[in-house]
Amino acid sequence: MLTTVFFDLDATLVDFGPNAWRGTVRAVCGGLAAAAPGLDAAALADAYVTRYVARARAAGPGAQHPPGPIPSARTAWLGLWRQALTECRHPELAETAVDAYIERRRTDYALYEDVLGALDELRAAGRTIGVITNGPGDAQRAKIAATGLARYLDLVVISGEVETAKPGREIFDLAVGRAGSTADHACHVGDSLATDVAGARAAGLGAAIWLDRTGLVPAPGADARAYRIDTLRALPALLRDLDGH
Repeated sequence: MLTTVFFDLDATLVDFGPNAWRGTVRAVCGGLAAAAPGLDAAALADAYVTRYVARARAAGPGAQHPPGPIPSARTAWLGLWRQALTECRHPELAETAVDAYIERRRTDYALYEDVLGALDELRAAGRTIGVITNGPGDAQRAKIAATGLARYLDLVVISGEVETAKPGREIFDLAVGRAGSTADHACHVGDSLATDVAGARAAGLGAAIWLDRTGLVPAPGADARAYRIDTLRALPALLRDLDGH
């Protein structure tokens, strides 16, 4: 029986995709421009987005990072805002910008509409529920707090806190140990073939479950050997089927 179910966080449970994020950036830039005559909100938004996207692409899919400590989200975001505001000739607003950005992100985080029903069913079935996520601890814990996920979770393992990231098996091994489970009695659900599916398979979990909300065609060479669902509504039934095998 799969007694323990791990989830990825971003794009699996938390819905804060590119469009929502760009809206957050634009709102922050608009607020800054309203208080700083001569500051072009659109130019600032473009400058920040360009830098943020370049940094994210350099990290690779799924916010991967080498073993070891990583900067807090606030530190990283502050650096990007300072660069963007320097380009727009208002570097003195960097601290104000990052504080407004953090607060606006909190209000804009949302859960996918299929999340709570699935978690309720898993909890009713007596399964242990956890999150394994890549990213800085401050950013990921803010998402969990803002969306109310904490009350559903038995454990949270964040790469920035444990200094090892998906798809490495170490973070999965750590999560399994913290859950008091064994790999063959655990599964992992996530949207990324590169980090979630590959990592779960490398760690020898009982099942790797790919949440494909968009009908993605796997890239050539991608390891798509996973159970595939297009909504979390399908997860409880899939787990019951797997328990019966």
